[in-house]
Amino acid sequence: MSKYGVLLIGGMRTHQENHAEIFAANPHCRLVAAADESNIPAWISKLNEDLAMVHGIPYIPDLDKALARDDIDIVSATPQVERRGRIGARCIEAGKHVYFDKPLAGTVEDLDLIVNAANSSKVITQMFCQNLSPWVRDAEKTVVDGEIGDLKAIHIEGLFSKGRAGSIPPGTIRSKETEHPQQYTFIEGKREMFDVTIYSMAMLRALTSHKIESVYCQTSNYFHAEHVEMDVEDFGAMALTLEGGLTATVIGGRFGWMSHPGNGPQRIVLIGTHGRMTFDNSRPRIEVYNDEPDSQMPPTHPLDPSGMWSSTLAELSITPKQRWVSLDQSNVMAQDISAFIDCIESNKSPAITAQVAAPLTEAILGGYVSASRGEVVQLPLPRQ
Repeated sequence: MSKYGVLLIGGMRTHQENHAEIFAANPHCRLVAAADESNIPAWISKLNEDLAMVHGIPYIPDLDKALARDDIDIVSATPQVERRGRIGARCIEAGKHVYFDKPLAGTVEDLDLIVNAANSSKVITQMFCQNLSPWVRDAEKTVVDGEIGDLKAIHIEGLFSKGRAGSIPPGTIRSKETEHPQQYTFIEGKREMFDVTIYSMAMLRALTSHKIESVYCQTSNYFHAEHVEMDVEDFGAMALTLEGGLTATVIGGRFGWMSHPGNGPQRIVLIGTHGRMTFDNSRPRIEVYNDEPDSQMPPTHPLDPSGMWSSTLAELSITPKQRWVSLDQSNVMAQDISAFIDCIESNKSPAITAQVAAPLTEAILGGYVSASRGEVVQLPLPRQ
């Protein structure tokens, strides 16, 4: 049984909290160290040190030194979006297999950095997605088997229940989008269309390999006061035109903790020449009604008011949501990382490589351009 040494880039209050636990539990892997660039702010370095301490591994504040180690085979990369391009490319160029956080990067230039490095290397790359969820695989099988005839249209939606909704001042309207965002992550929250819609885009790729040709997007909405203060979107809706006349609509983002009895709605609707089928992550389920107290909105954590991270949520007294109990209790992230390891073992290409993830991410970046201009935007986006 192979043992792959894993390097962690990205600390507490990133998705590395979850990735690291799963890599540590995988029998094919062992955590070797955490590392990052040497010129990062002190608060990021402290979060990296905290994660290293949790897992009992050293923290190396020099990324190049860490990447030069022979006992590191895999990099789990979850740095801030603004740094993913150069860090991802450096890891690939160092000959390490890379498991990327989603979305891949925040600019087309950074996407190109990663893709160019991957094209020049034989390492395995993969971006985390939820495509191994049973309900998504059922939708994929329906398309492959031709159960609804030729596919004509796809609708995919995903909203997460996190944070305190209904907290914005009355009458607040988001009137202007940023065409090319320079900042994606904040202490108070993050750009939710960017962060969540990528799941739906990966699902779209599982359902069809048709290239996305254009995007029209709207992001004029608010649920959360934190997003008003940061001037970022709660969620976005995109209409996509794909080659061959196929169309798709995609909704992604976040609403309140108490806005849904579960973690939030996730759904795929397939429309074909012979019929329509819907797939839902909340079905099949058991609905429980008893005298136990309902879930309550958790207190606001000062370092995580939007309730994004496992470590901060663990510090709060949270009444779990127990009215909807899914029959599927599998951990999709564990399944995704296991599939990544299997691809390394067998030297096979994952379904969502860096090269596949890049145009999916680029479509979302095109969505920001569309929302800013109020017009359809053609893909791929122009390069300077």
